Amino acid sequence: MPPDSTFGASVDILGVPVLAADRAALTRALISALERGAIGWFSSVNVYAMNLAHDLPWFRQFLRDSLFVYCDGEGVRLASRILGTPLPERIGLTFWVYDVLETLQNRGWSVFFLGSPPAILEKAVAKVRTVYPTLRIAGYHSGYFSEKEDQAIVDDINRAAPDLLLVGMGMPKQERWILDHRRMLQVPLITNAGSCFDSIAGNDVQIRALAGRVGMEWFYRFLREPRRLWKRYLLGNPLFLGRVLRARWQRGKTASNLPKTP
Repeated sequence: MPPDSTFGASVDILGVPVLAADRAALTRALISALERGAIGWFSSVNVYAMNLAHDLPWFRQFLRDSLFVYCDGEGVRLASRILGTPLPERIGLTFWVYDVLETLQNRGWSVFFLGSPPAILEKAVAKVRTVYPTLRIAGYHSGYFSEKEDQAIVDDINRAAPDLLLVGMGMPKQERWILDHRRMLQVPLITNAGSCFDSIAGNDVQIRALAGRVGMEWFYRFLREPRRLWKRYLLGNPLFLGRVLRARWQRGKTASNLPKTP
């Protein structure tokens, strides 16, 4: 199922349709989805997500079945320029989430947070309640639980009946969880939230924001967790760029082989 074109035009990046939207347009897409009762999930993509889509068929299908996919990585935006269809901007969820929460508060919609260790999630929820005092937080649960607890968590979410479920367990665990439980969840909209809750709870917001503005948030994250992230960035980024350049070359080769019109 391709992304719904009513949310706007998409740009094809290595077989993944990415919404050609700026931050305001992305918020409008979210509002449109909730207002018309859309059922499904929307997704963010960065270079790591694109590499997962290349290696994991189910992950690639998860992105293609999303209501819409948006660009959360300067590498993906660079790829769009190389391929000749530039995306307007990179929209980091760690910053856009505040637009999301404000929109939910202003329109009376509710949210459920699923992910992160308990202490971090508690801190994030406390901050959200301070900044958005009238936001309806339907509930929240840590992302650290066993398979035996799955059904109880699904039941809790269904009883809470949120309009939007944010799942922040890291890629690709969060996407796999969404796929495995979507039919059991009585929730209109779900999205992959990555390290969003950690960012809300953290004390490094200003530094991260500065890194994000210059397109180097990935490098900031690498410096913080080099052991865990070195393969993702130092190997993954060149691999992705190579695939993009090959796609550009193949596209140019195909175009040069087309018969010229008289």
